Amino acid sequence: MPVVDDLMAGVVRCSILGPLQVEAEGRPVDPGPVRARAVLVALSLADGHGVTADRLIAELWGDAPPPSARGQIQVLVSQLRKVLGNAAIETVAGGYRLDPRAVHLDADEAERLIAQGRQGHESAPYRRALALWRGPVLDGLDHPQAHRLEELRLTAAEEWAELERDRGGLEQVVAVLTPMLAAQPHHERLRARLATALDRLGRRAEALRLLREGRALLDDLFGLEPGAELRQAERRIGGEASPPVPAQLPQAIATFTGRQAEVERLAGLLAAAPRRSAAVFGPAGVGKSALAIQVAHRVARHFPDGQLYVNLRGATPHAEPAPAVQVLGRFLRALGVPASEIPQEVDEATAAFRSLTRGRRVLVVLDNAADAAQVRALLPGSASCGVLVTSRRRLGSLDTASNRALAALPQDEAYALVARLVGDDRMAREPEPAADVVRLCGRLPLALAIVAARLSTRPDRPIRFMAERLAVEQRRLTELSVDDQAVRASFMVSYQDLGEPAAARLFRLLGLLDVPDVSVPVAAALAGLPEARAATLLDQLADNQLAECPAPGRFRVHDLLRLFARELAESEDGERDRAAAVRRALHHYLATARHAAMAVEPLLAWRLDFVPDDLAYPGTPLRSPAAVQSWLDAEIENVIAAARQALEGDDPAIAAYLAACLNTPLEYRARWREHLTLGHLMLRAADRIGDARMAGIGHNDLGWALHALGRATDALGSFDRALAAWERFASAGSGAETGLALALNGRGAALRSLGRHEESLLALEAARMLWQRLGHARHEAACLTGIGLTLQRLGRHGPAIVAHEKAMVLAGESDAKVTEVMALGNLGEAHRLAGQAEEAAVRFREALELDLRRGLEGTYWEAEHSWGLGLATGDRTHLNRAAAVLHDLGLLTYEELRAIERDEHPATPDVIAQQL
Repeated sequence: MPVVDDLMAGVVRCSILGPLQVEAEGRPVDPGPVRARAVLVALSLADGHGVTADRLIAELWGDAPPPSARGQIQVLVSQLRKVLGNAAIETVAGGYRLDPRAVHLDADEAERLIAQGRQGHESAPYRRALALWRGPVLDGLDHPQAHRLEELRLTAAEEWAELERDRGGLEQVVAVLTPMLAAQPHHERLRARLATALDRLGRRAEALRLLREGRALLDDLFGLEPGAELRQAERRIGGEASPPVPAQLPQAIATFTGRQAEVERLAGLLAAAPRRSAAVFGPAGVGKSALAIQVAHRVARHFPDGQLYVNLRGATPHAEPAPAVQVLGRFLRALGVPASEIPQEVDEATAAFRSLTRGRRVLVVLDNAADAAQVRALLPGSASCGVLVTSRRRLGSLDTASNRALAALPQDEAYALVARLVGDDRMAREPEPAADVVRLCGRLPLALAIVAARLSTRPDRPIRFMAERLAVEQRRLTELSVDDQAVRASFMVSYQDLGEPAAARLFRLLGLLDVPDVSVPVAAALAGLPEARAATLLDQLADNQLAECPAPGRFRVHDLLRLFARELAESEDGERDRAAAVRRALHHYLATARHAAMAVEPLLAWRLDFVPDDLAYPGTPLRSPAAVQSWLDAEIENVIAAARQALEGDDPAIAAYLAACLNTPLEYRARWREHLTLGHLMLRAADRIGDARMAGIGHNDLGWALHALGRATDALGSFDRALAAWERFASAGSGAETGLALALNGRGAALRSLGRHEESLLALEAARMLWQRLGHARHEAACLTGIGLTLQRLGRHGPAIVAHEKAMVLAGESDAKVTEVMALGNLGEAHRLAGQAEEAAVRFREALELDLRRGLEGTYWEAEHSWGLGLATGDRTHLNRAAAVLHDLGLLTYEELRAIERDEHPATPDVIAQQL
């Protein structure tokens, strides 16, 4: 032990198996007030993983945390570090982690000893583990793990008692279990173990009295009959016949793969009193039944009175759901009721089933349920029983069950499932086709199993043949069938179960739209319905597992279901109706994008004058920059997908219109890669249509995105191509001065980044003169502040300041909001570089105030102005704010942000400046 003590000398000891106790350096320490203790307990029980600040806030304050909650968490962690030592608590992404090398937890030691006892069938480790409990776990503190650890103690005591009983140590069993039962008098297994030990010691009267007290206690407290183990003890000691123990579970699926988190979660629900029930719902083919059978076998030992199973045929092709009275008859016969005594009416049969299962520990697996009504009649009559239900529908009205959604397998588990059936070597020989097969099956277990079965029957055929056949969308569902299994037939049951034609139509139309997910307004546009009506129909689709609802108001359709919906649309909806539906949805995106552009900068209307006014749908009004950013956060992936669909379809101009509208809204949030993607789509649209003006705008927008991403040489090439496009546009007899000025302005910025400053000034001055002649003060202001930036690079700070000041005046006069903010920030930077720190600080503060007034908080501009103010004043608070905004914009990693906040980064300003 001295060696162990030496090793543990610098370790903090945290004891939770009783009232919370903490020792540091061998001395007891006070971890602080209740909330500090709660934080320590949460970190201790995280098994060495990080605990997010949000989770800590939820554990301390529930659903109503104070505004200062995050700050209070930081203070509590700081207090704990002072008590435990700084090494004990680490800061990790989003929260904190207790370093297991620095903190020794008695619960971990207990679990290690119990595992050792189980592995070696030794009683000594059990005894040492049980000795670690000093009373109720976390006495005085509430935590979800407390119940689990109390159950662990009782389970360990029971297992130890079994070992000691077999070794003749019955006196020790009685001595240990008697006080434990006094503390947990309702615990049936503990009472059964103690009664058995007393009986074997020849103390039968005491054993019988103990059993009678247990029966009376259960009846008085819960109105329950004793469970299986207590009744078995009564029969062994008192001499009573045993009822039959049904074992109806289907054989566990040998190839079951993955789903470990779901298995653990469901097993925990079924094994935990008092609500031993769960319902799994999900779309066709997602593996609900396989999961349920796996879980049922996992928890069967917790239900010694038997396991009942039935396939209710709620979503079985060409089959009627199983009548409740028929199922109840089967259950009652399995439980020992003679066939002649089984009631023929469903209510009487239900009553008989509930009476028979009351107080017993029976697991009931109701697989493939049609709805909650079918399930209710089959529920047992006691909370001691377990119930596991699977259904395609969420059984929300089944209040006895915890509903759990099941989605497609993660990519690695889906791959592992196919590899297990086909062979790892075969998959490894063709890694890319194998990955394509998994992807094209949508990671749906039914589809994966079908493909694996087909591959297994042809071991000589390369996997790429199957990947090529699945890649053809029009035949993919046909390929996904083998023997009596078919993905299409499985989907058809859910589709035919839709009671309302309008819901069926919406499902079909959703298959026509190539976007990751849809909002209610988009679905309404697609179907030509009011939003409230569309929302109701989407909910019906989600209830029938024909759509998922990953977030409130957003719905998506699995890839294979999308193909199924498209097949149905092509057979049931006319070509004109299909085209009109897609046009309405695309026009909704476009109209909303135009609202976004105008909400951000009304002076950009000239960019949009080629977008048609006669759109088929009005879009969602967006009236502020904040509303625009919320919409972009939710919809940008869909907008890009919609632009691609338009480009590949009959109206490629929509792709260009979307890109034109979203240029500035994306620029506000420094979303340059999405900006770049839309720019490329716009150029493809321009090329397909043959529109030089569209090409000019596209090359110009692409140039700015490339410039912002640090690719100045590529940006210069784009601006030169923009100039050529505008010259072609002018040669066609149209006015191109605006486009030429835009391209010259961009060319000047790219040349500045390449260090070609004199050429930059020439291009910017040429652009400024064009804008002045056209009367566009806002754009002239942008050129002037660009000239100021180039002059700064040349070290000519006085002329730079003059240029920025002129830009501010012009921008203010023309109400060019963004240009004024940009010029004001650039002016501050010019003063800073000129050594005028106080004047620079004044300008940066004015710029930040203007950011706030104009809804630009959290944008690229705020980061730039906070950075400048931090450099001008030497105040790290502003540098940290700039870093936080850049992190939110995805321009700084979390690790860089934390290093900057802790003042640990060797070159904080340079790191931020690199992103600005």
